[in-house]
Amino acid sequence: MDRRIMLAGVVGAPLVTALTALSETVLAGPALADSGHSSGAPAKFKVNIPAGPLWSNDLAQKLGPAIAAAHFGTFTGQWATVIPGQMSVIEVELPAQPAGAVTHTMDVPAGPIWNNDDAKAKCPAICASYGGTWNGQWATVIPGKLSVAGCTFKL
Repeated sequence: MDRRIMLAGVVGAPLVTALTALSETVLAGPALADSGHSSGAPAKFKVNIPAGPLWSNDLAQKLGPAIAAAHFGTFTGQWATVIPGQMSVIEVELPAQPAGAVTHTMDVPAGPIWNNDDAKAKCPAICASYGGTWNGQWATVIPGKLSVAGCTFKL
């Protein structure tokens, strides 16, 4: 069973274009069997990541793996031009639940965050949109325009 979801992302976050596998807790019984994923296989999903202008398939195949790795994912080999001469996207497969033993913490763009209560409301979802979890930290970079959220990633 193919499940597709379209979500609008925050600035700098990829858009989820297709959810190709769901965890066993979401799918049960025949639906899991129809999805083509065995119960032991980790759940994965695919997203389109902005890649700047890609002028050819050769260039996309050369740059795609590095762009995907920067987002902790794997390049699927698929790409498309979305604005001719200006922007292309690559398709990246990501694990639904990263399970690595190594963690890395970094700040990600979060739009304006006005105070701690606002951060508590926004940052968990912002970090999740990048595949991480919020570590409780945030900072304003440009007052009224840009803040960052501290996110932890399992690698």
